Amino acid sequence: MIEIQARVVAVESGFAWVESDRRSGCSHCSSSDSCGVSSLGKLFTVRKQRIRLPDPLGVRTGEDVVLGLSEQRLVAAAAVAYMLPLCTMIATALLAASLEYGQGAVALSSLAGLAVGLWLVKRRSRSGQAAAHYQPVILGRQPLSERSVEFKTRTAGENHE
Repeated sequence: MIEIQARVVAVESGFAWVESDRRSGCSHCSSSDSCGVSSLGKLFTVRKQRIRLPDPLGVRTGEDVVLGLSEQRLVAAAAVAYMLPLCTMIATALLAASLEYGQGAVALSSLAGLAVGLWLVKRRSRSGQAAAHYQPVILGRQPLSERSVEFKTRTAGENHE
């Protein structure tokens, strides 16, 4: 099970809106300061991600929770996302080549197959059943010992409410 910490930002009947920091895998590497891939990841990464999840625990706004996603589901989603467009691209190129079209037509048909594969992945990911299957779940509340604590300093003359 892959786990990540998140904070509950809103609660609805039976559901919780949770928000987590979105980090690339490069942010944890010891070479991330000198790596070009890490720099690009920092430029194009959305910092917060908010999702609506079923709430089996009755969490409250502001609580820290642990979210989990099965490794098998993650691998299956990645396989579909990468393999389906690749397979449709190769299949359409082979079909065009077997029909003895020219090289330009084979190249164009492979691009068309890639586009169809990407469209199928997008359509599948937006279907309600697939989205629910690959959605993380709230595993539990974040233990107090692992919660981060923020201290704010106040300057003289500030209101202490």
